[in-house]
Amino acid sequence: MLPILEQNCASCHTADGPGAAHLRLEQAGDATGFDAEYIAAVVDVGYMPPWPAGDGDIAFHGDRRLDDATKATVADWVAEGGVLDVDPATPIVATADSRPVLDRDLVLTAEPYKGAVDADEDDYRCQIYDPGISETSYVEAFGFEADRTEVVHHALLFRADAATRPAAEAADAGDPDVGWSCSGLAGFGGPGDVDQVMSWAPGQDPTVLPDGVGIAVEPDDFFVVQIHYHYEPEWNDLPPDLSRLVVDLADPAAVEAAGGALDPIELTLYLGPAEIPCSADETGPLCDRDAARNQLIAEQGPFAGFVGDGLMAMCGVTAGDFADMTDGIASSSCDHRATPGRVLSVWGHMHEIGASFTMTLNPDTPDEQVLLDIPRWSFDWQLNYEPVDDIVLTGADTIRVECTWDRAKIPDDAEPRYIMWSEGTADEMCYSQIITTDG
Repeated sequence: MLPILEQNCASCHTADGPGAAHLRLEQAGDATGFDAEYIAAVVDVGYMPPWPAGDGDIAFHGDRRLDDATKATVADWVAEGGVLDVDPATPIVATADSRPVLDRDLVLTAEPYKGAVDADEDDYRCQIYDPGISETSYVEAFGFEADRTEVVHHALLFRADAATRPAAEAADAGDPDVGWSCSGLAGFGGPGDVDQVMSWAPGQDPTVLPDGVGIAVEPDDFFVVQIHYHYEPEWNDLPPDLSRLVVDLADPAAVEAAGGALDPIELTLYLGPAEIPCSADETGPLCDRDAARNQLIAEQGPFAGFVGDGLMAMCGVTAGDFADMTDGIASSSCDHRATPGRVLSVWGHMHEIGASFTMTLNPDTPDEQVLLDIPRWSFDWQLNYEPVDDIVLTGADTIRVECTWDRAKIPDDAEPRYIMWSEGTADEMCYSQIITTDG
């Protein structure tokens, strides 16, 4: 049993791994008694090791799912008492690189930040993370390491051109708090000057780009990280957040061998509406869409109220198309023209009442391929999925995103309301991205 834990569990459930908050497996004695029963239960239902993706049409690198024989071994171990046949102080050491390990050429932090719980439950804060690059360099791997995981909901990483530095500094100077308040994007600049290169959410591993692919960073270019903090009253006493951006730079010799430049990446968002009316057995003033929309605008600004309307217009639907979704389950879909390029990774994102997510290439055609199917959504494990085989998109291809939500997952004490597309944790999204390269 010890080899199974070291092969499949130790890299996440030790030290600062994403599973440490739920169960630490650092010594053999950590995997006994109740913990052994817990391990068997989450393995039996497929919740652990975390791999929310189902069996779509695409195979991915790093599939963590256990085979039936290994599951049976875990069950037998618990039935026999759930004790490892070694000294309880024996270290449990990861024997598989199930999570990417970065060289950590740059470990960037900004100023510590703590929002006020009584001021804004959802707080979007941008700060400059300066790499101090003095010559053309290429990012070959990067990762966001959340510090205060209790309140960090998501993060977006932007590469900003040096020419936009005055605009970023003006945004910073115009906000009395650390960094500046931002929502949706970085809060300054435009496409080409400020490019999103990463979306992070709980459970996500670092991104390691393939050989020959990298993000160019010119002298005096900089990064901006937008962090969405979601506060609850019980977290008011937490210390300030000091999340990190970790960057690996390509070796200059590798760049030279590639002809002096690495192929760029392009991150494309594929969004769908999120329109979730109250269930048939719910009543309240915020069950009216206009009232809920007005509340969003009052709490989060005009963008929060208009994005839902814009997505419906883009996807060719109206609020009336969702009006009868009152049995507790709501759904939406949207078709997009694909951005050309070779697919490096696919990723889906919803919030806490998400039920399922699907991304399909060329739906309803003989060439249809399910790129990503997550039949049972988990907010805690939002992974990047990297296809094993090459998938090359063209401008003639269609990408369909489909999302479903289950109102039964809403806390019982929550006020009934029409839930719309917005960034707040209690709001919802149908959000996905594909990272491509033209190489």
